[in-house]
Amino acid sequence: MTGPWLTQLEERTLPHFNQLVIWCLLGTAAVLGCTGFRVHEGAREGVASLLFWLPDYVARNLWTFLFFRAVLFSGIGLWLFGRGLPWSCWLVVVGFTGLWSLHVETTYNTAHIFHMTNMLLIIQAIWISADAPLIKARMADGTYWRLPLVPRWVSLASIAYIGIFHTAAGLSKLLYSGPGWANGTSLQVWTQLWGRKWSPTTAMILSSGKLTRGLQVMTLVFETAGVLALVPRLRPWIGVGLSLFYVGVLATFDYGFQFNALFTALYFLPCETWLTTRAGRFSITAGQAV
Repeated sequence: MTGPWLTQLEERTLPHFNQLVIWCLLGTAAVLGCTGFRVHEGAREGVASLLFWLPDYVARNLWTFLFFRAVLFSGIGLWLFGRGLPWSCWLVVVGFTGLWSLHVETTYNTAHIFHMTNMLLIIQAIWISADAPLIKARMADGTYWRLPLVPRWVSLASIAYIGIFHTAAGLSKLLYSGPGWANGTSLQVWTQLWGRKWSPTTAMILSSGKLTRGLQVMTLVFETAGVLALVPRLRPWIGVGLSLFYVGVLATFDYGFQFNALFTALYFLPCETWLTTRAGRFSITAGQAV
């Protein structure tokens, strides 16, 4: 059983979908690199990030932020044009992780808006490190887009992480608040305090307690079931549910979850199947024409 399973993980597919993911990841990294951060004063306590060990004068220093921005943009430029692989990938990972960690270390509160991007970058960097010679050879001989390249485990690892990410969010709600989290009242309070005043979804939430209870129940169901996206038949249903959740959140609140929404939709909706199928048909047609 172990042999066939490992063989399936190593099966390679055309790179089109994975390349789209990489471009989206690099775009998200560029957004982070261009984001300005306010450095707050106050005592740092506990382990907030991987840079918890930095002295205060280093963590709050403008040059430290500039250093990680420079590392990040250098890596983005090199990776985008296929240069310096696999080291350019790790420059992006180091710059991205370091810059966001500095922000976490110098603010009072933050949100999990870049964690998914960070982990997906690491998964991509691991694959490129393992297959760098093959990737470079395909780029050199012009077959990068025409031959299977990306192992199946890259997508499966990404799907597993995104699923665990959402399941952990659902379980944490149940652990700390219990089923009462989905009482409807809490969502109305959040919406009253922080919702977009002009949004139609804000008006809908504030006007109906039954609707808000239903929305919160469905949030718990789809978040907690996130890890079940590893089952191919369940993945599109979970993808639709989580995508609708993100649409509602982004329409109502200014929470910055657009990147989580993007990568969840890419991996949980049948984007990979659709794009890979079309790319395969194009490759066959182009080969016949030649």
